Amino acid sequence: MNLFACEDNVFKWSQTDPESGDGIKPLEDWAALFSTDLFKRRLDPDYLSRMGEYAGQNRAVLMERGMTGPWFMRPK
Repeated sequence: MNLFACEDNVFKWSQTDPESGDGIKPLEDWAALFSTDLFKRRLDPDYLSRMGEYAGQNRAVLMERGMTGPWFMRPK
């Protein structure tokens, strides 16, 4: 992961893949995504049995943050 001051700087970086534009989001969006129970509760003994619930929470954050393209959503 590379952190930049603004989105414009990402595209000025020589190693940026031009097709990665949809995956470029503010750090606040990534923090919200990785703060869901899908990531926070991985060591809980009941993680696998509750994974569907956690995935739903994760999906809700993705939708809320506009992270709905192929970079973020698994095909149904």
